[in-house]
Amino acid sequence: MLIEPTYSSKQYWLTVLSAGFIIGVLSSILYISFYWLLYVQQSFLFSLIYIIPLLGSTITTAFFKHKFVWKEFSYGRAFAMSFFTGMLAALCLSIILFIAYNSFLESRTDLYNNIDDETLQRLMSPLAISLSMFFINVILSLFYSLIFAIFAKRKI
Repeated sequence: MLIEPTYSSKQYWLTVLSAGFIIGVLSSILYISFYWLLYVQQSFLFSLIYIIPLLGSTITTAFFKHKFVWKEFSYGRAFAMSFFTGMLAALCLSIILFIAYNSFLESRTDLYNNIDDETLQRLMSPLAISLSMFFINVILSLFYSLIFAIFAKRKI
């Protein structure tokens, strides 16, 4: 008797939650490490902070598809998994950055000479930095999930 395994709703959301949390924590560690070790005004290595969540949601969706999906995996389910994983990772990253900037990280306002001090203080506040990272990562995750779900769907 052959039984074809397929995924349950519990497996789907547990994968999204655990992957989003892990990706958010890893992105935070990478951000803080780069911030302490090699912070300059313009560094191409900081682009890894935006690529890590995208790669993480890709790996999560591909792993889930190959591990649990043996029947049909719709475009909507693949999109939702990738997008919610990226959104949860962005939320974890922004919360950790907010706590880090309030606790032990300092805004490096000394690198910017041509902006007045009041505007600079508002733009480099912990809330502004964490919200901007959240919105940037959510928008990137939305576009990326729209594209990646095309390749992740499976029709029988």
